[in-house]
Amino acid sequence: MKNRTQWKYSAVAFLSLTCLASSCQKSERDLLVGRWQNSSGPNMIFNEDGSVYSVHQGKRRKGAYYLDTESKPQQMVLDMRKTEINAVLYFDFDAFSDKHMQLTPTYVQRTGNKKVKSDITRKLLFQKVDPNDPLMGVSSFSAKATPTETP
Repeated sequence: MKNRTQWKYSAVAFLSLTCLASSCQKSERDLLVGRWQNSSGPNMIFNEDGSVYSVHQGKRRKGAYYLDTESKPQQMVLDMRKTEINAVLYFDFDAFSDKHMQLTPTYVQRTGNKKVKSDITRKLLFQKVDPNDPLMGVSSFSAKATPTETP
């Protein structure tokens, strides 16, 4: 009986370690899915199907994204040709954690033109927005009444 219990615990431990070392971990692309907020520029919404929305100044533009984690540095490509941006945008991609990332513009390729270096080179820092966090977004603004004592 004691050997059976030890065997069960050993099997569970082995499966847990195997899971952590293999495909059970989320890939960077999986962690990317969701809404990302930038303090000065566009907000981005990445979907599992490879589509992306850039939300800036009230306008929502739909495109596609590709994340190349094999390149050094890692690259993100945003295909925004079907919007008024009308270009494919290339970025150096760096994820600091599952809630923070940095995109640095590197190249732009307008439809019908050659790929050229981006005029914008400043790093764009993004933070992932948790829709359940009461401190993020509209739900963070609330009016509270001052408590009054009743005699």
